[in-house]
Amino acid sequence: MAYYKVKVLRCYNTPKILVVTAKNSQQAVRVAAADLRAEGVTDARGIEVIGQVKNLRGDA
Repeated sequence: MAYYKVKVLRCYNTPKILVVTAKNSQQAVRVAAADLRAEGVTDARGIEVIGQVKNLRGDA
């Protein structure tokens, strides 16, 4: 499993950045969408994988 940095574009708020664990970038998008649903975020209009993170300190 790898860490991916995912950017969520929102309609009414500033973009949200998430770091998720997934096998590939497509699964990272699905994991981010599930996290947003669990949080109750309803104003998301796009999910974009920014890149893979080598460690949780945020180094790309």
